[in-house]
Amino acid sequence: MRHSHHSLRERLGASLALFAGVALVGSMGSSCNLDPVHRAGVNNLGDEQPDLYPPETEYHRPGEPCALCHSSAGPADTQFVLAGTIFWGPDRYDRRVDKAYVRIGGPEKTTKCFVTNCNGNFYVRSEDYKNLKFPLLVSVERVNDPAGPGPDAEKSIRVRRMSSHIGREASCATCHILGLRDFGSPGQIRMYDTESEVDVAKPPIPAQCPNEDPPVPQCPEDRP
Repeated sequence: MRHSHHSLRERLGASLALFAGVALVGSMGSSCNLDPVHRAGVNNLGDEQPDLYPPETEYHRPGEPCALCHSSAGPADTQFVLAGTIFWGPDRYDRRVDKAYVRIGGPEKTTKCFVTNCNGNFYVRSEDYKNLKFPLLVSVERVNDPAGPGPDAEKSIRVRRMSSHIGREASCATCHILGLRDFGSPGQIRMYDTESEVDVAKPPIPAQCPNEDPPVPQCPEDRP
């Protein structure tokens, strides 16, 4: 009888230890991403390229699916509800559009405007667009001299509008895949459909990024 009672205590102790172990794993899982598909997607992005742009800044990884890392699954600290990169043409990775006005319209007739940085990147956090609801319609405009002086500063150089809506995807590059134009991807977001058109238009293309050129923090409709 004593032996049986001792075995019961042992089994109870083992059960408590197992429960504690499960609880520990559960608490770790709440702070770590255990989704193998998401982890594989993040790993497939590869390493940063510090020789081109500062890692883990608003300038890094142009043309990549921003919201893959900037999501609730991480590993980035901030979450984006929409983000992407704007290019001048369909094939040149180095011709990105700085100071472009990206206008986003939702189903409740709420339009917000965001400005690309010198690497052509833009991003929208939930606090930037509190009433954001999908589907979304998006347009991109680049003017002569954004926020510059003179009557022609805000004269449009080029405006492009998406012919379809964004259903739910937060990363533009998930559909607009770099270097791929086929039935599965329209290619990178571009202001002109050919690089020869870009050559003729000769739009302003920023040099190295980041640079000393002052950024444009707001679109015209948001300026005081």
